[in-house]
Amino acid sequence: MAVKPKYYETLYIIRPDIKEEELAKIEQRLRDALAAHEGEIIRFDKWAQRELAYEIQNYNRGTYYIIIFKSLPGAVAELERHLRFYNTDVLRFMTVSITEAAANKEKAAQENKAAEESSPAAEAAPAEAAPAEAAPTEAAPTEAAPAETAPAEAAPAEAAPEPAEETKTESEPATAEPTEGGAN
Repeated sequence: MAVKPKYYETLYIIRPDIKEEELAKIEQRLRDALAAHEGEIIRFDKWAQRELAYEIQNYNRGTYYIIIFKSLPGAVAELERHLRFYNTDVLRFMTVSITEAAANKEKAAQENKAAEESSPAAEAAPAEAAPAEAAPTEAAPTEAAPAETAPAEAAPAEAAPEPAEETKTESEPATAEPTEGGAN
């Protein structure tokens, strides 16, 4: 009976004052450990630098990293062995098994993120060429357009609580239907 690869998520916290060379060394060791166990890395990202809930090794802040991968079960033990080896740099770590659907969702999100990052760069090049060819009077509306979109993006964030209130009012009239217009 062949052992099937499973999907895992590892979250680890690195001390905030780590040097780039040391961080690269840790990341490479983790990638090598996964590759040795037929691992496929779906996501390997710096997640965030946050304040810790309690002090760990005299640090109040830590940098969170996340790895989502598919590998044979032995890879988890190997990965955690490497994380324990760097116990002065890695403050905490945790590995959990995830479903294939969750891993595929992360994979799709990564692909969408990569597509979005490449799309604005491709769209920005023609947009930069157009104002150079256009007359100065036409360049002014192009500059005003981003300013108009920024308040529009901020407005939905402020308007977000309102739909929740609307749903409450919509659910209340469901018990007493003819409140508006009285069309019976």
